[in-house]
Amino acid sequence: MSKKSKKSHKRDTYVLCVTVGLIIGVGFGAILDNILITCSIGVLAGTSAGYYFTKPKPHSKKTYSR
Repeated sequence: MSKKSKKSHKRDTYVLCVTVGLIIGVGFGAILDNILITCSIGVLAGTSAGYYFTKPKPHSKKTYSR
């Protein structure tokens, strides 16, 4: 995989999570009669899920002796 496709893959995952959060927010907004607040909460939840799935993995700082 090239570097460009890896960056594109992360961006696509992030956008997918935000979109799903927005759709779920609209669904709950119809049930709870408050579209603006539930859409905002859905987008925030999608943003945090997207960050969780695409965040860089921490590198191990172990030293190996020879």
